Amino acid sequence: MLKSKGNQALAKAFDVVDAIAAGDRQLKDICIRLGLPKSTVHRILQGLIEARYVREVKGIGLVLGTKVIQLGVRAQQDMPLKEIAKPYLRELSSVTKETVHLGIKDEDQIFYLDKIPGQRTIQLRSQVGDRLPLSATGIGKALMIDMPKTEWARLINAQIPHSVNSMMSRMEEYSKHDYSYDLEDNEDLVRCVAVPIRNKYHNIIAAVSVTSVKEYMPEERMKELIPLITKYCKSISEQLN
Repeated sequence: MLKSKGNQALAKAFDVVDAIAAGDRQLKDICIRLGLPKSTVHRILQGLIEARYVREVKGIGLVLGTKVIQLGVRAQQDMPLKEIAKPYLRELSSVTKETVHLGIKDEDQIFYLDKIPGQRTIQLRSQVGDRLPLSATGIGKALMIDMPKTEWARLINAQIPHSVNSMMSRMEEYSKHDYSYDLEDNEDLVRCVAVPIRNKYHNIIAAVSVTSVKEYMPEERMKELIPLITKYCKSISEQLN
């Protein structure tokens, strides 16, 4: 069955978006991947940029735009992630006695999809639907792990410019071992350990954190929580895939 010109143009636009999602940051890279003329890809990119499906970031190149991210957030909300993760989050909270969060990336922020309150007397202020800066939260740092270092610097500088060097060093460590901490970065006395949830392509689609006050989160316990949270994240990932 022959494709109409309209369908062919739409298919090419999707191919360009997919190429950018796969990591192609420059016009020439997309042309090589898709085998399309530079003029064709340039024309498609102009339309995608105007529609906010693609944006160009200085020092990085072409990245997915806010429209795609918004659609991704909506898709995450519509997909069964929250329901699939719920029993695992409840069990993790029961085992640790701490508050457990499930979050996804929404532009430069973390969006809380779910929260299971802990069993401690002190309860945390976070709420489902809250948005906080990625770089200022443990779960946000987990969502940042696979980003280019230039994006780390941009996000950190926008929120905590006085801590860029130390936070960049921390992100290096988190990226190597696939976990992150909140060491009272967002709120005094509040600490958390977070681990990303990855899909079958190994892309980060969400993250889970175990959060409590400093009294219950000494360094030794935070280290012990990493493999435990990782186990639950892998279980959630297996159900999604």
